Amino acid sequence: MQFRIGNGIDFHQLGTGTPLVIGGVSIPFTKGSKGHSDGDALFHAIVDAVLGALAQGDIGKHFPSNNPNLKNLNSKLFLEHACKLIKENK
Repeated sequence: MQFRIGNGIDFHQLGTGTPLVIGGVSIPFTKGSKGHSDGDALFHAIVDAVLGALAQGDIGKHFPSNNPNLKNLNSKLFLEHACKLIKENK
């Protein structure tokens, strides 16, 4: 049996005028995560852990913050991408 471990961490500055999304859930609060995508730090950390376990780099490699097409993207898509990679790398 092969055993792999991934480690993920993510954080974003809080700012006014942006929504706070954690684990795909919109949290009613006066401040939200500032990020290139939706700033969902929980999904980002999970994706980084999965990518690390698969030796596939980190979230920035797959979804670079300098890509304007990814601006305000729902982080659930990042998680779906990571799940797809799991299935492809069994």
